[in-house]
Order: sequence, then structure tokens, then C-alpha cells
Amino acid sequence: MTRLALVTGATRNLGHTIARQLASDGAAVIVHGIDDAVAAQAAARIAADVPGAEVHSVGFDLADPEAIEAGFAGLVARGLAPGILVNNAAHLGVGDDDVLRERPRFLRDVFEVNVFATHLCSVLAAREMARAGGGVIVNISSLAGERAILGRTAYNASKAAVDGLTRSLAVDLAQRGIRVNAIAPGYIWSNRWDLISDEEAAGRRARIPAGEPTAQEEIAQLVSFLASGHAPTLTGARIVIDGGLNALQVPP
Repeated sequence: MTRLALVTGATRNLGHTIARQLASDGAAVIVHGIDDAVAAQAAARIAADVPGAEVHSVGFDLADPEAIEAGFAGLVARGLAPGILVNNAAHLGVGDDDVLRERPRFLRDVFEVNVFATHLCSVLAAREMARAGGGVIVNISSLAGERAILGRTAYNASKAAVDGLTRSLAVDLAQRGIRVNAIAPGYIWSNRWDLISDEEAAGRRARIPAGEPTAQEEIAQLVSFLASGHAPTLTGARIVIDGGLNALQVPP
């Protein structure tokens, strides 16, 4: 793998793990964050973890379409047009109100990052990929796009939209040599698990047939596979990776 990969929301957690995996597998990597300083710090950590890796950084706010366009223009001007795009960053859609009290603006805010930014980043990247003869887009969706999380209406709906967007982009971009797929995780282990009670953690594990949340590294390896040349006709797919959670109708 020698192409250049842009990973949005790569300053911590899953996005950072994905960027580090791609760098370990030989890709040049662009670490995206909400601002230049945070992104540069995260890029430095990957460079230290993966000696010899080519690591760049960029900062822009995914809630601001003009900032996204300026960020991509800046990358192209630097000779850093990505051949791999991983749309990882997300608004988690956690609010203080239930659905009957949520303001319409909250739904728009969640969709701005999860759907509209994913679409815009994909289009901007695909223009450069098409000029280069092809590329890969991987969208990090969620099992919530199919199986709703209680109290997270905006997030659930946004991830369902990402799944639909993935299929549409895959069809529209196939003739340009660009493959588009989505990964839909269930429970992902992160340090946020340290903030929940032992009882809640045990309850989550009990709902997962495999007994454990999915490791970030496993998802990152799947991204790396999709970004490689090993699956030249794999496009338009939604790959669920959830320890069997989606396959289970009645929890134990």
C-alpha cells in the first residue's frame, strides 16, 4: 500500500487507531482534527509509533462546509490529494432532551457532521481520485443505522443515511475506479468503557454473543483491507462487525 490516506477524526480513539494501522501497512497518512494544533500532535504520535512512516496533518471543522472545502483545497495545493478517504469522524448525537423535547436544530447539527460532511469530503476526494484513475472511500457507519439506540434518534437516523449514501456513491463512482464501502460496528472498546459502571459493562458484554466489544484494532485492520487492492470488486457493501450482536434476536 503506497497511496495517501486521509482519516477524519483521527486525533484519538478509533480514527487514530485506523490512521496508525494504515501507516503501519505502508500508506502515507493525513491525520485530520478539528484544528491544526491537535491534528499535528496526533500525527506526531503516529510518526513516533511507526518509524519511517510518512504522516501529515490537517485541521478543519466538519460542521463548516466552507472550512471543509478550504481544507481540501489546502491539501491539494500541498500535493496531498488523498487516494484513500476514511470518513470516521462523527457527532455522537448525545443530547440532554428526549425526542419529544429535542429542537430541530439538534438533528441538523448531527446530520451536518455525520451525513453532509461525509458527502462533501467524499465528493471533494473523489474528484481528485478520478483524475488519478481511482481510489477508495470507507465510511465508518454504525449498527445503529439498522438497530436503533434508545434516546439517540438523530444519531440513528444519520447512520442510516450514511449507509444509503455509501450505496449511492458506490454506484455513481464505480465507473471512475472508486470503490465505496461502509463498516458498521456494534460496541467498540474505547476508554469510554472505563467511565461506565461494572454492571453496565457486564450488561453490554452479555448482549454480545462473542462476549466482548470489538477492538479498535480489528476495525482498523478491516479498513486497511478495504483500502488495499485485495478486493477490487468489493464496493457498495455495508460490513457489520459486532461480535454477532446483530445476528441475535433474543439476548441471553
